[in-house]
Amino acid sequence: MTAVDLRKLPSSREVYLCRNEGYFPVLVTPGGEEVLAVLRGGAGHVGIWGRLDAVRSHDGGRTWAKPSVIVNGAWDDRNPGVGIAPDGAVVLAYHEQGSYGPDAKFAPRLRRVQMRVTRSLDRGVTWEASWPLGFPEMEKYSAYGRIVTLPDGTMLLPIYGRGEKAEQDHSCLLRSQDSGVTWDDPSVIAEGFAETAVLLLPDGDLLAAMRSSKGGRLDVCRSSDGGRTWTEPGPGTGESEHPADLTLLSNGWVLMVFGVRYAPFGVQAMVSRDGGQTWGARLTICDDLGDVDIGYPSTVRLGDRLVTAYYSAPRRVDDPYYRGEGTFARALLYSERELMEAYNR
Repeated sequence: MTAVDLRKLPSSREVYLCRNEGYFPVLVTPGGEEVLAVLRGGAGHVGIWGRLDAVRSHDGGRTWAKPSVIVNGAWDDRNPGVGIAPDGAVVLAYHEQGSYGPDAKFAPRLRRVQMRVTRSLDRGVTWEASWPLGFPEMEKYSAYGRIVTLPDGTMLLPIYGRGEKAEQDHSCLLRSQDSGVTWDDPSVIAEGFAETAVLLLPDGDLLAAMRSSKGGRLDVCRSSDGGRTWTEPGPGTGESEHPADLTLLSNGWVLMVFGVRYAPFGVQAMVSRDGGQTWGARLTICDDLGDVDIGYPSTVRLGDRLVTAYYSAPRRVDDPYYRGEGTFARALLYSERELMEAYNR
């Protein structure tokens, strides 16, 4: 096939979720035509005033309500990982970053960090008071992307980080057997990687797409034992193409979307027909973002409609407190059927 610009499919349209915020959006579908986006507001890419907000759509992503606050603690709330628990709760794990000096400038050497968890029992409208992750060995790690729920009810939380003596990040999973209340039982996906998307495939295997700590490419690997062991990572994209999100299409194909952090800055996608072993030609979701602080795409499928959200933020060298002005979260709505037809040409 030739490359396809998904914006040019007959049913495609672009919509904005929010402006002057919207970093790191993660989409989930609580049910029906509802789409819930969890994203960052209150500050820029970093900033002590960062919080996590919910933005909701009741019509499959066509229109979005104003953001509402999920968590806004004394520290910087960021880096959401979101999923739907077996009991129907929306589960949010996130990274609470307190490594800021008296001048409110970021000082990572302080290592004041804690992972926390909250849940919503009403499809993301209200949220419980958050609590610590409760797994001390990984309390300074970060969540990423979507939490996966296996058929037996086990929830898998992709996290990444490094121990006190480690020289590089490693990508891991934590498990919950109680619908996201407690987390433990870790396993390592791969060393030297961060920000990992995980997808359950129709045959029961798991597919992972990971951001390399060197060069920023995406590598992919696969597990046949519930994420306990993984194949050797293999290349998925080139350098400065990250991070990823994985979506299963109705015919079993896998859609991988990812940020492109070089001109023209934007978001692209690829499709695999064989469970992530090989990938087809590039698909364009957008190419007009204009700066490197972009991407973090997230896709959900509602029947024939696909919704891919992402953000764009201008770099402001005159903004030492990272206010995030000019940031936006936007989504492309497009037809799965039209994508497949274009892909088969």
